[in-house]
Amino acid sequence: MLTLLLILQAAPVAQRPPQLTRFLEQSIGFDAQQLAAVERGEPVVKVLETHDRRDVALFGIITVPLAREQYVRALRDFATSLRTPNRTQLGMFSDPAIERDVAAVTISSRDVSEMKDCKPGDCVVKLPATDMQRIHEQTDWSAPDVQAQLSAYARHRLVEYVTDYRHRGDSAMAMYDDRGNVTVHSSESFAAQLAESPYVYQTVPSLQSYLANYPRGSLPAGAAEIIFWSEDVLPRLRPILSVTHLVAYTPPELPDMTLLAAKQIYANHYFEAAVDLTAAVDRGAASVYVVVLRRYRFDNLPGGILNIRGKAIGALRDQLAADLKRQQQH
Repeated sequence: MLTLLLILQAAPVAQRPPQLTRFLEQSIGFDAQQLAAVERGEPVVKVLETHDRRDVALFGIITVPLAREQYVRALRDFATSLRTPNRTQLGMFSDPAIERDVAAVTISSRDVSEMKDCKPGDCVVKLPATDMQRIHEQTDWSAPDVQAQLSAYARHRLVEYVTDYRHRGDSAMAMYDDRGNVTVHSSESFAAQLAESPYVYQTVPSLQSYLANYPRGSLPAGAAEIIFWSEDVLPRLRPILSVTHLVAYTPPELPDMTLLAAKQIYANHYFEAAVDLTAAVDRGAASVYVVVLRRYRFDNLPGGILNIRGKAIGALRDQLAADLKRQQQH
């Protein structure tokens, strides 16, 4: 991936250089038909091998017939660009975060019906043990408004969580006690995902520094960042409520590339961590290559991780292809 980004960053014209062809063939495993599809402007997506069977990694590439400035301008209209067909809800957090930011958050009736039996090591929602205890202590399970009670609790905690994350960074990220006897630190899962993508640190050290030192570091002038919450629906899976920290900027060390880095800092189902890295790189002739790497780490689920992974992997692949195609229609 490092080789790919360096090749793309250096490409002066709308022509795939031989080095990129070799990378796509030898490292990603593209065949002649896939290579041709890239140059026709079609989205090409491949599921990559991972060391941990709980992980899913997807690579995608497409050419977009826009100058990078135009493409990035549309991308940074977050209220529009972050909306996708499978995203049923979307909201941005103010700074400081307030409960109005999450007014639309509602706990699903299915989750509500199963929360009463939630306990450490066996919970339908990804939560710390402390939150499980508070929910049981504060909820009137015999009242007719249990869903409203749990939704109000979730809204309040999301605001607290984002506020804490903005003050303490990764040390404030959630701990999950929903499965088994092991507490999962989402910050460690995030670090593990990036460790499998070392090209990020090697190619863009300013991003590595910012992520490692957040909130103490700073990005170059012109950068944009937000924290947002969303509800996403994948076929045959529960709706996923997540919170994401997103950074968009042009790295000073790679002025011909604009990077969008999305870091999941909470998800209520399935994922211990998720990382989405999108690079828009000058291709020449008023066009860009859009290169995407998405990594997900599934939690340990009843019925076996491979069962859930098998259900989700096709949907995640199709979603990436659709997202790439939609970007081409800016």
